[in-house]
Amino acid sequence: MDFFDRLAASARNLTEKAGDSLEINRLNGEIAIEKGNIQCYQRELGEYYLAKFTVGEKLDDEAMLICDKVVVSQDRIRQLLLDIEKVKQEREAVLEERVKTKQEEEDQLEIAGATLPEAVPEEKKTVWPKFCPQCGGAVQEKQRFCMFCGAEIKEENID
Repeated sequence: MDFFDRLAASARNLTEKAGDSLEINRLNGEIAIEKGNIQCYQRELGEYYLAKFTVGEKLDDEAMLICDKVVVSQDRIRQLLLDIEKVKQEREAVLEERVKTKQEEEDQLEIAGATLPEAVPEEKKTVWPKFCPQCGGAVQEKQRFCMFCGAEIKEENID
């Protein structure tokens, strides 16, 4: 009977350890939830003081320094957004210039009496776009993805 008693005691011990482990995990989960709550409360507190700062209320010196850092970061974000818009406009200007140059070259060839390459009459001709339809970046023939934005470049069949 001694063997069965020890076996039962071991089983009880394992069951208690498993129960303890589950309880500890549950409590750790609640701790994580409370830490998340604290972060939310800190954010709310920060938003409260920032709102006071925005309307011109005087805060203590340390709070004023933190609010000033927020303002500097907001100004930096605005400047970066303007820089993004400038890059997009420059890209559009480059694309328009390329199209204009290409058209002028074709016009010069026609004026000089040169013939443009003829289309393949009976079979479909595969054409690869020269610019990415997503970002406008230059694309080489048979390139599958744009090296600027990663968009997939699809070939087109011309009838």
